[in-house]
Amino acid sequence: MFRDTIVVAIGTAMSRLTGLLRVMVFGIIVGQTALADAFDGANNSPNSIYELLVGGLLAASLVPMFTRFAEDDDVESAQTVVSSSLFILVVATVLAIALAPLVFGLYSLQPSALVDADEFRAAGTMMSRICLIQIFFYGLSAIGSALLNARRHFFAAAWSPVLSNVITITLLLIIPFTRDGTPDLADISYGSSFFWLLTLSATGGVTAMGLVLVPALRRAQIPFRFGFKPNFGHPAVRQMVRLSSWTFGYVVTNQVALVVIKNLAEPGSGNQDAYSKAFIFFMLPHGLLAISIATTFVPELVRRVRAGDGEGFANWTTSGIRWIALLTIPSSVGIWVLARPIITSLLEYGNFTSVASENTARALMGFSVGLLGFSLYIFCLRGFYAHEDTRTPFLVNLFQNAVNIVLALVLVERHGVLGLGLAFGLSYLIASIVVLALLHQQFHAVRWLAMVSSLWRVVTASGVMGLGLWRVETLLEPQSGLSRLAELFLTVGGGVVAYTVLLLILRVPEISDLRSLLPRRGTDVGRPLD
Repeated sequence: MFRDTIVVAIGTAMSRLTGLLRVMVFGIIVGQTALADAFDGANNSPNSIYELLVGGLLAASLVPMFTRFAEDDDVESAQTVVSSSLFILVVATVLAIALAPLVFGLYSLQPSALVDADEFRAAGTMMSRICLIQIFFYGLSAIGSALLNARRHFFAAAWSPVLSNVITITLLLIIPFTRDGTPDLADISYGSSFFWLLTLSATGGVTAMGLVLVPALRRAQIPFRFGFKPNFGHPAVRQMVRLSSWTFGYVVTNQVALVVIKNLAEPGSGNQDAYSKAFIFFMLPHGLLAISIATTFVPELVRRVRAGDGEGFANWTTSGIRWIALLTIPSSVGIWVLARPIITSLLEYGNFTSVASENTARALMGFSVGLLGFSLYIFCLRGFYAHEDTRTPFLVNLFQNAVNIVLALVLVERHGVLGLGLAFGLSYLIASIVVLALLHQQFHAVRWLAMVSSLWRVVTASGVMGLGLWRVETLLEPQSGLSRLAELFLTVGGGVVAYTVLLLILRVPEISDLRSLLPRRGTDVGRPLD
């Protein structure tokens, strides 16, 4: 398991880093304009529809079902599920493309007064028609990944997003050779090379991400064929739908909240783009740090539940919470303090202006408040899934999204995109407390004394580190892009060193017990903290 975890962790890290590079290239070439907002709505709509119609259905059920089919050598059931899923994906994709004006309209219900609403929607609809093709290939990627993971083949699924990002970046880099100046909505037409390079940069990447898994399936000798003959009466298909009912509700609430937030960001003002870019930066430490904890700990949580070992489940849960806090609290503090230099040094080039940098940095500051809450929330939900409870996560998610919407409505008028980021961060912080309490109430899953003993040390070390970062940042005033980058990397590196030293001084248990994340000889997993 440890080797598989390393493969997934490195693939995830490379996916996040190349995704960050993709964001940088897009910002430099397109800037933060009405066009950027229109593309944001067009490019996010296929992912939203995929998640809404089939994403939750597939994610909740495919891996456990394909695992059982592999163990039973039940090729017929596996192929029936694949064929039925592919049929649903084709229908969803065709319908979405046909309804592109309505789909994009959801993300532009009230465009900014700064843009012509009709021109904005027309450009967004044209881009949506190309981007919505991604729905099928998102689904193909999910099916292929599930088939591979069920048979413990992790490499292709973990690394296919990297290929997607590389293709997107390559096509974006061609754009400056085809035109001069800052592109705008007037450049969107079917006869424009810019239009095709922009839309195919995203759609081509997602297409490759799905198709590259087909030869990987064949190399792994996993039975797979493209079939579009559904059999919705088959027991395996009925089970897939039954397993996913609460997950579907979970996804619906997420998409409703997303539509509300995107419209509060005033489509066409650049705020949608700022919100999306800030979210990608926010997700970087979560993907690099917290996801690695989940990958290592969650399989053991499932084992403890199946073994009826409540004590072991509580120990592993508490250990996971402590590790997530140790990694995300300093990251949250660092992002809040360094939001402006992070965005300025990485994005403020080409068509990405200083105003766009400030706007994005403000959104990132708001998001940073919720890094601990978001990571804990995702981890604790895995505790319910380990007990095969999908109802509680749905109800908690409903609460979180309601809080997010209410806070956004309250904060956006006064604070703009900063308020939207704060609404997201605070809603997950509140929801993480709720889900933590519910997890303990139902399964006695938290060792409170052990958690508090570690938490106060981590908060203290993070606070001192944050003060140091702030002081360094106020003293340095780099002029060039290169000096800004150098300052950022030196400041972050110094912060990491200072934080580590403070943890050693405060005798944080995790530092003296790093072996808890490593497998012992002859076993698949390590042990939780004492």
